[in-house]
Amino acid sequence: MTKNPRPTPPCGTGCAAAQLELFAPAAAPAAPTAAAEFDWEANDVVVVGDSGGKDSGVLVHEVCTQAAKAGQLHKVRVLHCDLGRTPGGHLIEWPGAEDVARRHAALYDVPFLVRRSQRWPSLWDRILDHGNWPGYFARFCTSDTKTAVGRAYVDELADELRLGRPIRAGYAMGMRAEESRARAAKPVIEQHRMTAKTLRVVTTWLPVHHLKTDQVWKIHRDNGIPWHPAYERMGRLSCRACPLAKRKDLIESARMNPGIFAEWAGAEERMGKPFKKNLTLKRIIELARS
Repeated sequence: MTKNPRPTPPCGTGCAAAQLELFAPAAAPAAPTAAAEFDWEANDVVVVGDSGGKDSGVLVHEVCTQAAKAGQLHKVRVLHCDLGRTPGGHLIEWPGAEDVARRHAALYDVPFLVRRSQRWPSLWDRILDHGNWPGYFARFCTSDTKTAVGRAYVDELADELRLGRPIRAGYAMGMRAEESRARAAKPVIEQHRMTAKTLRVVTTWLPVHHLKTDQVWKIHRDNGIPWHPAYERMGRLSCRACPLAKRKDLIESARMNPGIFAEWAGAEERMGKPFKKNLTLKRIIELARS
């Protein structure tokens, strides 16, 4: 790994359009803007979701920079959601992604936490239990292995802080308007449905919403932010075999990760459900070998 990403990494502008959302939208959309200000005084903690991807690196930088200026850096926690391993021992996310996320937090000397679903040992188990693959209209992979994990962590912080009232938590995510129309329509700051007045009040915050891809990489270069080496060949850093990924990224990932793709292909055959509409894992592996 290196702290200096190359000037123009091959990440297509729309490559993250289908990336799964961490929390569902709750309010009317607003135009993307860099002007929305986060109220640090109104929140007890700010959790930063870090997958180890490029947007996460810039996200941690932006949140911690703003927090330091506001004298609120002590409120920041960086959370990485671990998706577990397959029965064959393969990490579902990219090897090294957790380490990159850890290094993001270390740059600003803020706590780094790793949490996993309390119900499902791994995303593999969740998919097999469901009997089908995640999709645009069935994003259970995120709801069960990220959203629920994030909510549980906020409750964990509430127990730790013992405020005597519902915790007020900011939850920062790295969604950008450039990625898709749906993300462009998202409010930069909003109270979320995961709010439960007797337990927690959660405000989602998209501090890098306005950034373009070239700006994301420039911030990496200018600030020595670590990035994952898979970006040399991949447009997007998600699960190594993600049904929402682009065809070309899946083929390239299969070349780089033949073991996990073979294992997923076996699961596909047992479930009798294609990995993607009109594209099976068997075909992806064939294309990767050609």
